Amino acid sequence: MGQEVGRHKGFNMLDAWWFWLFVAVMVFWSVGAYRRLVGLRTAVNKQFAVLEELMLRYQALVQEATTAAVTSPSGWQTAVSPELGASHWTRLQVAANLSAMALARMQEHPLDPSSSIALVATSRDLQDAWEALTHPDVYYVSVPAELTQRWTELGISIQPDLQRFNQAVAHYNDAIDMFPATWMARLFKFKPGRILG
Repeated sequence: MGQEVGRHKGFNMLDAWWFWLFVAVMVFWSVGAYRRLVGLRTAVNKQFAVLEELMLRYQALVQEATTAAVTSPSGWQTAVSPELGASHWTRLQVAANLSAMALARMQEHPLDPSSSIALVATSRDLQDAWEALTHPDVYYVSVPAELTQRWTELGISIQPDLQRFNQAVAHYNDAIDMFPATWMARLFKFKPGRILG
């Protein structure tokens, strides 16, 4: 009888030992998984900061082009088609303003899908407005060749950082979808992001 009690106590102690080992492993894993998700989210934020700096250069180019148009002898308008010239410049300025607002919103929430959708849409509108302004058929509007060249070069130079941002978002999304880290993602409300493009 005494031996049975001793064995029973020993068995309970063994159970407790395994239980606390399991708890320790789970806590260790949870902290590691959480830190990894935070690190991946931080990587997305850092990569967007680099991308944002490049995208803001479009706003600077629009401002330079607008200033050049206003200070030219004919101003906004030309003798050939004054109303058409003004409409192209207005379209460009509106597109630039909307793009700047979308960029500011994206800066606050780089992983918010609606922010990504808005930034892609407004960036496309800005690109379309610039292309319409500088199209050869729009001969009555003059944009300095240097600015059109810089716009084209910016569109090329921004691509690697755009790809790096999209890769950072993809890695983050993969991490929060991976079992069992997905439990941590749900618990701490890590939501998937959306790539730009």
